[in-house]
Amino acid sequence: MSLTNEESLRRRNWVLLLCLGLFLNIIVSITSDLGLDTHVHMARDSTLSEEGEATLPWGHTRPLDPMASNPNYSPSIDIGWYHFLPNSENGIHLLGFSLMCFLIFLTISIFRIYGSLNQGISVAAIVAIHPTFIFATGRAFPETIVAIFTILLVIGLMMYEKWKSLIGVIVSATISGLSMGLILFTKGIYPGYCVIVIILILLWHSVDKLENWNRFTRSPSFAAKIGLTGTFFGLFLLGMFSNSGTFSTMKNDTLRFFTAFLVASIDVILIYSLFGMILWPFLRKNLERMWEINNHEIAGLVGFISVLTTAITFYVAALWTYESKLWAAEWPWMMWTMGNNGRYISMLMVPIFILLFRIQQIDSNAVTPLIARDKTKSMIIGICLIIPLSLLTAIHGQTMWTDDAADILSENMDDGEDFLFVHDATLGMHYLYTFHTEIDDVHNREITGHWRSPNSQWEGELFSEEQWNNRGNLSLIQWVVLSPGIEWENPPEGWGYMAGQADFMNGGGEWKIYSPHIVIQS
Repeated sequence: MSLTNEESLRRRNWVLLLCLGLFLNIIVSITSDLGLDTHVHMARDSTLSEEGEATLPWGHTRPLDPMASNPNYSPSIDIGWYHFLPNSENGIHLLGFSLMCFLIFLTISIFRIYGSLNQGISVAAIVAIHPTFIFATGRAFPETIVAIFTILLVIGLMMYEKWKSLIGVIVSATISGLSMGLILFTKGIYPGYCVIVIILILLWHSVDKLENWNRFTRSPSFAAKIGLTGTFFGLFLLGMFSNSGTFSTMKNDTLRFFTAFLVASIDVILIYSLFGMILWPFLRKNLERMWEINNHEIAGLVGFISVLTTAITFYVAALWTYESKLWAAEWPWMMWTMGNNGRYISMLMVPIFILLFRIQQIDSNAVTPLIARDKTKSMIIGICLIIPLSLLTAIHGQTMWTDDAADILSENMDDGEDFLFVHDATLGMHYLYTFHTEIDDVHNREITGHWRSPNSQWEGELFSEEQWNNRGNLSLIQWVVLSPGIEWENPPEGWGYMAGQADFMNGGGEWKIYSPHIVIQS
């Protein structure tokens, strides 16, 4: 079918925006260092290769002592993002960009299947310029692959409409359940929980065949209510009965958790969804039309999105609360530091646009997302608000002053020597593992990194020749790395230091490396 001149022009503009997004993803793959979590996953993967168990060689990122690391405490984890990572940094960057390309291809394909290549190109363009996905490409975070698995889950959910039979029910539940299992596996959660998803989808489709009950399974409003309330109270009860882990914080710090939940709702729903995904021009009218639709597929998509949105918001709030206590971080400023956790909602970006598009196909009075003519000005404004963030994310990328410090240690440390890294408790262990990546042949050289917070009495521990409870042994320390803003008032006689400057985007300030191997400058 031939396109009109106006349609051809609109498609060309979306293709150009898509090309810009791909270009920014290429740029960020070059400019950005890998993310903190990626460095942690690489360290875990290295122990899997060397020892057959996926432990963290320098200690767990959630240590027993919140102010100190302990290499002897590192539970093995057999699942997680590290399974997907290549052995080299270049290979990991290539993986990040390749996953982004596949996400774009899959987005275009699913909309093409449902009859709108233009819609597929426009949604793919928004995906390509989305700061969260550019962020994930450069840092090799799993948001992109999780988004891919989520699209596969939605495809499985929608397959029931193709074959409204017992086979259709089974195929739909199986594909969706296995896709959820892959999401859980990637995030380090026991994938067997996907059985719950399979059972729920089997029930959802089966009840739709009952004449007296399908008014519920075809009601988007009912699906939204049951998805929101069921997930909220289910996770709340899980937290109340948990004695350890992230969700246990709901029982131990209930007031702080609910404060975090309110802020997380703004972060996840308003900032990262309505604003970040440029949904605000199209959502109101489509929601109005959606409540009037009687359709099983729409209701299923609404229920699925409601469940995951609630779960993600709940998890982000619990994570903020738990880690603020773990790191003894200032509250509520901790939520600002960890605000980018709202990016987890990106897994629902394409499914939300699929939902809006399917609503328009069923109800012509709804607004077609992104290509609606009467929303052109709002859409342009939304894109213009996003582009500066995308450019900043791509051009600056991730930088770390620890790279320079690690290079000095790599070139000067002898085999079997240890170093001490002094850094604030917030993300201190994560920054420690950037050294594990950058120090050459760290495993065979038997180099061990230790971390202490500034208030841990590390100076007294360093020379006490005693083993402190739940802390690693510092008796072999020959190098001490101080983060910017931390001073050593009385270093030992004969210990010299080297200094470097952290850039503005890393907080600025001077970092120092002390060692008896460094010649004191007169």
